[in-house]
Amino acid sequence: MRPAQECYSCLAGLIQKTAELGTPDQNRRAHAVRDGLAVLERDFARGLIPTRIAGEAQRVVRQVTGNPDPFWAVKEREMAVAARLIGSLRGRFANDLAGLMRLAALGNAVDFFRELDEAEWARLVPVELFRDEVRVFARRLGEARRVLYLADNAGELYFDYPLFRFLARRTAVTYVVKEGPVQNDLTAGDIARAGFGRRMPRVMTTGTDTPGVDLELVSTGFRDAFAGADLIVAKGMGNYETLSETAVQNRVFHLLRAKCDPVARSLGVPKDSFVAAFGGKGGGPDA
Repeated sequence: MRPAQECYSCLAGLIQKTAELGTPDQNRRAHAVRDGLAVLERDFARGLIPTRIAGEAQRVVRQVTGNPDPFWAVKEREMAVAARLIGSLRGRFANDLAGLMRLAALGNAVDFFRELDEAEWARLVPVELFRDEVRVFARRLGEARRVLYLADNAGELYFDYPLFRFLARRTAVTYVVKEGPVQNDLTAGDIARAGFGRRMPRVMTTGTDTPGVDLELVSTGFRDAFAGADLIVAKGMGNYETLSETAVQNRVFHLLRAKCDPVARSLGVPKDSFVAAFGGKGGGPDA
């Protein structure tokens, strides 16, 4: 997905937020913001994917602030909230593919820009999918030998796990996280700290510290796994922004909440809609 004009202010806000979390030193913070905005100016004019711009700008901010993981405390808070909420929400979703897809999609409501309290989370249930191709996914899952599950925000781990376990009983599924910290995205270290290491033995990284899955930047090992996967579950907007630019949409199943206007327009859905579907506006095969 190429950047819309609204993406500029969102990216600028992300740079500011990363710098604020990165250091209390006002001079260093101002330096980080200035250098991050310079990346934004350069790459936005070039029409790069928003997640590519975000990754490059945040890398500069981390270098200037000297903080390798500015969002560490944000992730810890999100994971603590998710761990508390999942106990009360899990029983409200059926233990079948459709129910677990909706539970996982609900997890994508986690957003460090817009904190939700428990009452707001409860109001999102039942999750109504504006685009629902779960039945298509189910048919194709029956023939799939290898599935990749691309994780998104750290707090979503608790909402992803029931669906991951469901898929793992039916095929070989690998959970994919970021190689290094970037905003509030999940890493292997986050999984270990949450106590999920033994419960999720098949975990690999993209080999990058950039949002989404930019196939030009990922490791060779992940690129090979991606090419060999029969189905790819892609959580969140970052994965949509990057993978919607590829020619593999017939294998990529997007599971997300369209939390911004540009992504919603690209998907052809109202803002804040939940989506469980292949490809872009047209949907996937047999949809």
